Amino acid sequence: MLGCYSVFMQKFLRIALQYANDHDYGDLEYNLCAVLVRGGSVISVGYNKRTTNAFVEHYTDLARGQRDWCLSTHAEMDAVLQARQKTDLSGSKIFVVRKRIDQTLGVMAMAKPCEICQHVLYNYGIRRACYSIDDQNFGVMKIENPANKYKQKK
Repeated sequence: MLGCYSVFMQKFLRIALQYANDHDYGDLEYNLCAVLVRGGSVISVGYNKRTTNAFVEHYTDLARGQRDWCLSTHAEMDAVLQARQKTDLSGSKIFVVRKRIDQTLGVMAMAKPCEICQHVLYNYGIRRACYSIDDQNFGVMKIENPANKYKQKK
């Protein structure tokens, strides 16, 4: 069964990489693409970008406290923003790839969702993230309530 799951994940990571290759990121240092999938179909595609908005700032505050560092919209956030008013995202999976700008080391790089994105994904019912590590490897992350980390620290 893991073999089938692996093929399923690789299929959507390849789709995310194709979207990333087709997207114009301008002069961004990192090129990430996130694809939300439910029932074997793509329901949303998001890209990282320099811009920010109240949604991004809200989740940044939850995860990090004071905003004393650069804000940007992550690909996972953008994918959720594109779909959240059209459909219930509970049970969806997200596939995230990072396309290397300097491809001397390969095409893909680490794209594990950050703590801020984990808050977003958890709050919208997305419990699995699959992400690129490099051209041959991917990771799978179970999205759990990130707020539990804060409770344990106290």
